Amino acid sequence: MQFHQTDKLSLRKQWMCPGSARTITIIVISIGVLVAGVIGMSVLKKTGPKADKTAPPKVIPVVNTITAVVTDKQLEVTTQGEVEARMSTQLASEVMGRVTMVSPKLKAGGSFEKNELMLEIDNSDYVSAQARVQSALADAKLALQQEEARAEQSMRDWRKLGKGDAPDLVARKPQIASARARVKAAEADVGKATRDLERTKIRAPYLCKIDKSYIDFGAYISPGAPVADIYSIQVREVRVPVPLDDLAYLPEQGNGLIGSEVKVEADLAGKTHQWTGKIIRSEGKVDRSTMMIYLVVEIASGPNQSMEDLPPPGLFVNAAIKGRMMKNLVEMPRSALRDDNTVLTLDENSQLKIVSVDVARTMEDTVLITSGITPGVKIITSAMETPVPGMELTTEQPGKD
Repeated sequence: MQFHQTDKLSLRKQWMCPGSARTITIIVISIGVLVAGVIGMSVLKKTGPKADKTAPPKVIPVVNTITAVVTDKQLEVTTQGEVEARMSTQLASEVMGRVTMVSPKLKAGGSFEKNELMLEIDNSDYVSAQARVQSALADAKLALQQEEARAEQSMRDWRKLGKGDAPDLVARKPQIASARARVKAAEADVGKATRDLERTKIRAPYLCKIDKSYIDFGAYISPGAPVADIYSIQVREVRVPVPLDDLAYLPEQGNGLIGSEVKVEADLAGKTHQWTGKIIRSEGKVDRSTMMIYLVVEIASGPNQSMEDLPPPGLFVNAAIKGRMMKNLVEMPRSALRDDNTVLTLDENSQLKIVSVDVARTMEDTVLITSGITPGVKIITSAMETPVPGMELTTEQPGKD
């Protein structure tokens, strides 16, 4: 009994010590914080915002579409080239002498009609030479007539003797042949002297324009010396390259390629000018460095295209060659064709459908489809990152921003 009382007293003393009071304080505070937290959670639960438990609205992607239309298409092959004159010539003198007359138009840019006089060389020596050969021709003809007369007299004398056929020398056949040869030679000399005299006047061989002149008044000219560079002005030519693959879009060589219409266009003097030409020939050889074949386009003057309006030589032009007529094609924007030759379409249930197509030709902005697309199908032209077949879509409403 004594022992138990002593223990109680010691416990009471430990309880009343300062360390025990601090512990009790901490416990009380902790209990108060927990109670306050529970009360705060209850208040927030009752007064806080309510979460929306309804399902969010379904988002349907909006796309742009076009309606497929089957049509016939006139193909064109576009290319480029430089305009050249159909004929270009370097005129040269065939005789020598001093230049006594030069046309004032014999300058770069001057124009001449066919056979119009361009330049004249002193012809005094050639007139003298012509007179000499004409005199020689007259002498040769006289000698021939004399030999023929002598032969006739000789044959009369031979027949009087009555000794058969006369020898050639008696008939003077060799003498007559020699006289005739001299006449032909003299006639040839007259012809040459006449041509040399005519060559002292240099005339335009065709309707032309001067590109460059080399001779002026008073100069001494020798045979073969250049007089002027000229080019024709009625017809222009353009040599245009065509890739081998593009030949498939043109008529075949024997079925209308020659004569195919070509639209030629170029910017000149701040304006876009257009001309009409036609294919006149194919060079028929492949350039191995570019794998192209060259066609020649002719641009000629006519009722609707005057000479003054033809493109000048040296001008770089664009050309569009009229090609084949292809039937039953669908033309659509190039952006609608995917890399694997598939197209995104919208079926009657407004669901995405991916179809494979056959491409006839890819152009700068559009493509031509031969199969895979039926008339009336809606082709999606909008870009889609992850198209999934069967996904629901809607088309953009006109007038909406």
